[in-house]
Amino acid sequence: MVRTSAAGPAPAGPLGARLDCVRKSGGVVLVGHRGGPTRDYPENAIETFARTYEAGTKVMEIDVAETKDGQLVLMHDDDLDRTTTGTGLVADHTLADIQSLKLETGSKLTHFSPPTLSAALDWAVKSGAILELDKKRSAAYAPMIAAIRAARAENNVILITYTDDQAVEVHKSNPDLVITATIDSATRLDRLLAGGVKAENLIAWTGVERPQPDLWQALAARGIESSFGTTGLRETSLDTIYWQDRDGSEFNDLVADGLTILVTGLTDKTGRQLAAVRQKSSACGL
Repeated sequence: MVRTSAAGPAPAGPLGARLDCVRKSGGVVLVGHRGGPTRDYPENAIETFARTYEAGTKVMEIDVAETKDGQLVLMHDDDLDRTTTGTGLVADHTLADIQSLKLETGSKLTHFSPPTLSAALDWAVKSGAILELDKKRSAAYAPMIAAIRAARAENNVILITYTDDQAVEVHKSNPDLVITATIDSATRLDRLLAGGVKAENLIAWTGVERPQPDLWQALAARGIESSFGTTGLRETSLDTIYWQDRDGSEFNDLVADGLTILVTGLTDKTGRQLAAVRQKSSACGL
């Protein structure tokens, strides 16, 4: 059985406004990369999302792929080999094929099966969680957005876009949805705003390579929340580097430098490190 947090759904209100509240308060929103997997809980499983949520992280980044029969499922890789008991490309299998499989962690086989996007959205609405949707190459925005509308999950999702043209196109047709777009300069932000993207529903994705305090602060001054990831290859990710001395104070430095949204593969440990500033986010419903 998938449980939801005893805390219940987050306070109502447009997601963009809640993110603005976090930025203005100096808080931080923690995002669980691929749903916050652990040794016992696999990536992109609703059971994993529930565990992550109950541990205190309300936002999860998840991956959306399309099956052979046009159904949307959660799967990071193009193929099934790494994370499931199956083999071959996701796009070569039907939904029934994929849901007959079991998900694996790096060290164990679980009894969880790959969920549909619709099931994940229904869970998010019931729990109050936020799902950041990473569209894989086999999927398209239109059916993803249709699933969001069907679940009435408009205030429970963030849509990741990958190019300026995608950001403008997705936002123009769905101005009520919060999107992320890669923003590496004030010039790039200007280009997006000139294209019709509204600041209130825009998050700036600023990568995973190096913190950019000057950019984060400049964007905040213009009403834009910045997102940054400490994820990556285990050996070289900032998650690993920041924790290698068992002192995670670098995460506090990111927030002090103007970061509003932090994507991490270590939600529990990093969440405890950032407990004080996360209290400010809780007051904003995040």
